[in-house]
Amino acid sequence: MRCPKCKHRSVQKHGAQAKFPQPYQCTDCHHIFYPWVRQAGRWLVGVLLVVGLSPWWLNKTLQLIVTQPDTGESVDAIVVLGRGPDTTESRAAAAVELWEEGRAPQVFMSGVADADLLVNAAKEMGLPDAHLSSEGCSRSTWENAFYTELLFPFEDPSNPKILLVTDDLHIARSTVIYRNFGFEVIPYPVKLKPSAWRRHLFREFLVAAYYVYSRQLLPPGPENYKRATATAEMRINEWKCLEPRDRVDK
Repeated sequence: MRCPKCKHRSVQKHGAQAKFPQPYQCTDCHHIFYPWVRQAGRWLVGVLLVVGLSPWWLNKTLQLIVTQPDTGESVDAIVVLGRGPDTTESRAAAAVELWEEGRAPQVFMSGVADADLLVNAAKEMGLPDAHLSSEGCSRSTWENAFYTELLFPFEDPSNPKILLVTDDLHIARSTVIYRNFGFEVIPYPVKLKPSAWRRHLFREFLVAAYYVYSRQLLPPGPENYKRATATAEMRINEWKCLEPRDRVDK
């Protein structure tokens, strides 16, 4: 053990009786110090840094900056993003509830592996076909927004207004991306189950970091649209990833 003041190695316990925390004194400069307190301070600083930079805190901070409270106003469409089979029921239920409240005339399901599941779940909950559409072409959040803009028949394409339904971990990033595509977004986060929340927390942190690195959190430029449009034409023709009504209309 070294003296924190003079760095001398000759130290000894200070005081006749043991105390907690036990003080020590340097025999060279006579400085009295508490090694346990210093170590605890380092641990505390480390814990605060880890917690402060943790995926949960970063995600929560981004939510507070990006999202806004739902005021109950009407919108053009309810857009539901998929996140795997374990989230289908809760998201479909949220969309149906919002539709029944008269918040929007149409519900649009988005996601390559989730659109069909969400559509079937919403139909079972009583949502009519006439008020339901979907696309199963998008493979990322950026593509969710691109295909929503490309395929959904908004009455005023210059100022589309949506309720965006996804989980509370995903809501901040997805809101930023949809706004970059020109949507006026009212976020509607749905809570994940605890097991799914733990599984998706660090994944969302990594994906958000990738989106920052790849500049996908910025508004898309002409080259982005050009590449995405070419990919969309291929997927629509080869994957047949639109429901029959969309393939006829579009």
